[in-house]
Amino acid sequence: MSGEKNKLNDSKEKRPRVIVGAFIFNDKNELFLMKTVQWSNKYTVPGGGLEPGEELEEAVKREVKEETDMDIENLEFIGFTNAYDVNEKYKKAYNHLVFFDFIARVKGEPKIKLNKEGVGYKWFKIDDLIKKGDSIFPHKYLLKILEKIKSGEYNFEHKYKRALADYQNLVKQTAKEKQEFVKYINEQLLHEILPVYDNLKLALMHAKETPNNSNIIKGVGYVIKQFKDVLENLGVEEIETVGKKFDHHIMEAVEGKGDKVKQEVKPGYKLNGKVIAHAKVILE
Repeated sequence: MSGEKNKLNDSKEKRPRVIVGAFIFNDKNELFLMKTVQWSNKYTVPGGGLEPGEELEEAVKREVKEETDMDIENLEFIGFTNAYDVNEKYKKAYNHLVFFDFIARVKGEPKIKLNKEGVGYKWFKIDDLIKKGDSIFPHKYLLKILEKIKSGEYNFEHKYKRALADYQNLVKQTAKEKQEFVKYINEQLLHEILPVYDNLKLALMHAKETPNNSNIIKGVGYVIKQFKDVLENLGVEEIETVGKKFDHHIMEAVEGKGDKVKQEVKPGYKLNGKVIAHAKVILE
């Protein structure tokens, strides 16, 4: 019975061990690496074993804090790797490690304090590390990840900037659409108001032909001036026609075959540059 129990314990010990690690960058885009006693004093990223019931990101933050006293943010999962060439510390219990790695940013101004596992640290430029090759690392896969980071495959800063640019473009587009909506939201209302304005001008024209209506003419003229100012403030522009060259984009000829406007039958209008009512004219 005792032999079976020992065998069971051995099988548990040989199960794969989950390790989390963090590729931490500072504001200068330098990568933090530390020498640890577990990995023969070679450079590696902070990290450690996943505890039962612990989420991967929680484990990364905890391990980094325990080993370096740094707080990290903007974590992004970059993948997992199997490792079978484990060191002497783990070899007695595990012959298979599964590394789950993240890219992260150091939070605030780092005040690094290594625990007893660390024997030194340094901030590296990615290019410098790649030039050194894998001789300074305990695992070859670390160099492969660095090459992918350099290529942009794991470039979370690029992704952040792209996402920020997309968001800013969305804000600009939304603002533009809102502006366009505000410009033309009153178009239907103007279609109802403009005939009233036209009739006022027509009444003023007929009043001028009738004697002793000077006060009425003056009053109506003032109302029309007020009306015109309001319309202009709303972006309404009256199309000039008489004496102008005929333009089918803004005018509609109801009589005549020339290319010059002789008389205006019905005014035309633009709203913020858009024609909302073509001017009806007679050509010479």
